[in-house]
Parts: sequence; structure tokens; C-alpha cells
Amino acid sequence: MEIEKYILNSYATVNPFTATILLEEKLLEKGYVVVIDEENEFHGILTTCDLIKRPHKLVIDCLTEKEHLSADESIISGLDKFKSNQCPAMPVFKKNKFIGVVERQKVVDELKIEINKLYKKSIISQKVKQSFLSNLSHEVRTPLNGLLGFLELISNLSIEDKKSKKNAQYNNIIKKSADRFLLILNDLIDLALLNSGDNLAVEIDKVSIENIFSDLKEYFEIAISLSNRKISINYLNPDSSFIFWSDEKKIKHILYHLIDNAIKFSDNNNKVTFGYKTENQNIVFFVKNNCIQIPKDKREQIFEIFEKQNYHNNELTEGLGIGLPLVKKLAELLNGKIELVSNEAQTTFFCTIPLEI
Repeated sequence: MEIEKYILNSYATVNPFTATILLEEKLLEKGYVVVIDEENEFHGILTTCDLIKRPHKLVIDCLTEKEHLSADESIISGLDKFKSNQCPAMPVFKKNKFIGVVERQKVVDELKIEINKLYKKSIISQKVKQSFLSNLSHEVRTPLNGLLGFLELISNLSIEDKKSKKNAQYNNIIKKSADRFLLILNDLIDLALLNSGDNLAVEIDKVSIENIFSDLKEYFEIAISLSNRKISINYLNPDSSFIFWSDEKKIKHILYHLIDNAIKFSDNNNKVTFGYKTENQNIVFFVKNNCIQIPKDKREQIFEIFEKQNYHNNELTEGLGIGLPLVKKLAELLNGKIELVSNEAQTTFFCTIPLEI
């Protein structure tokens, strides 16, 4: 961190040959004035201590020699100089040219703010980690319990029972639990790679919008029916034959999480709608539902890893808080972006991706 960010180019100035009696108000306000002549030449900084040590009538006669700071000075070095000089402000030079002043109190005040932010962030990070571990335990155990429970149930069925229609329902529940468990693990691995700076491979191929939309609609309709919820899911496809070149798996993954999130925060008898449009050489996917409005101060936070809205209608929501952060990372990997619009009527997420990557 360098001192340059604290340089002020607006400050009180005085002519070297000004009478010191005229400076009382300026010095009392800031504790210093910058001495500059008519040709804009810097002569030094005058402080109240100078007037006490050298009580002359003219400013030029009261100036005492002081250290200066360089533009690339470190914060620690700068504070050491302030301490040794006992001066409220010091001049800054760059290549032997005066470029401004730094006020000691301004540096101290801003450092206090930064320290306070870091402290609060460390406390929040600890809480987020604890929440993540708690949610991870719940999210991993739930599908595993589903798998083990139904496997045990099926193993205890008679041959006649295994041939019944309930068998198909059990198989669907087992497959859904396994899929959910695998998705959680894959998402964690992908996020770990992206956050460590390792980009996932982008596999460019023909993308069929109709195939993606129909697969997602079918998957979530089954998931909704198994959860005994009454939510309708529909998609709008302006052109069922539309094909473009991109990474189909990642686009499908993005839409999966956006739709899953929309369903999660929808009440019974509500609907979730997704679709796309093209504009300015981009394809814009959207997912919307009739949920409660997302507060403005939460709209950036929900894209941060492990952050999640824990409750909907006083019920604990599923999830680890990794879906939307992963969506944002995947969109950026495809040179795209994620945005949301939320009001009292509905919330809509938009994912904009270039038609040519």
C-alpha cells in the first residue's frame, strides 16, 4: 500500500511574504498552510509550532525545514516520518516536483476504517464458514439418507411388490437423490477450481435451445411432483430450431441453478417461466418467478460464495449458498454476465452470453 492514494491537491495556501498575523484562522482550522509564491513554487509547510519557535512577522522567516514524502512511499514509512516530525501534514514530491500534501489525521482515520472493515469481515467469514459446514452436513446427509432408506425398503420388498408401480416411484426418488448428491459435489469442485484461478475447460459445440429447455422442464416437473408441491413450470422458445455455438453443458448448468432457485423461493400455485431472446450479438436467457422482492442491499450479496437466504415463509430453504456464485462464475467463463431485476410482482434473473465466444 502506497502513500499516493492519500495525496490532497486541494489545501489552504499562503504567500511567503504574508504577515503571520493574518494566518490565525487558517492555522487554527487545519494546523498548517502550504507556502507557495506567485510563480507556483513550493517553499514549505507552515505550522502553529513554527510560529511559536520562530515568532517573526513574515511567513518566510518562520518556516522550519521539514522532511517530505515521496509518491511511492509506503504507509509505514510515511507514518514513521509523521511521528518523528510531529507535523499535521507533509509535502509529497515526485521526481523532485511538489505534487500535493498528505494529512496525518486523514491517513490514520482511513486506516482505522480499513482495520474495522477487516475485523468485521473476519467475523463474518467465520460465521459464513460455520453456516456452510452446517448446511453441507444437511445437504449431503439428506440425499444419502434418501438413497440408503429406499435401497433398504426395496431390498425388503417381495418379488410381487417389486413389480408394482411403486417400484418406479422409488427408483425416481433414488435417482433424484443421487443426482442431487452428485451435483453438490461437482459444484463444490468447480467452485474450488474457479476460485483458485484455474479455469474450467470451455467446450464449444452446437447448442440446441429446444433440447436444453425441454430437458430442464421435464427434470423439474418430476422433481416438483415428487416434492408434492404445486408449481407450474413453462418455457418460452421464440424459435425451436434456433442453434448457436457455445458450451451446452455450462449453459444448461447455469439455467439449472437459476430455475432451481426460482422454484425454491416460489409458493404453491405460483409459476416459474424461463426463456431467451437475442440482442446485439448476444443471447439473453431469463428465469422469473412470482416470489417476494429481493432487497437491494442483498442483490450483490447473494452472488457471494456460501451466502444464502436461509428462510422462505418461515421455512429453512435447501442449499449451501454455492448455486448463484457458481452461475456467476460460469457466465463470466463464457464471457457473459448475470443480472437480476426484482420488484413486488416478480424476480427475474438474466444471463447474457455472446453468440460467438
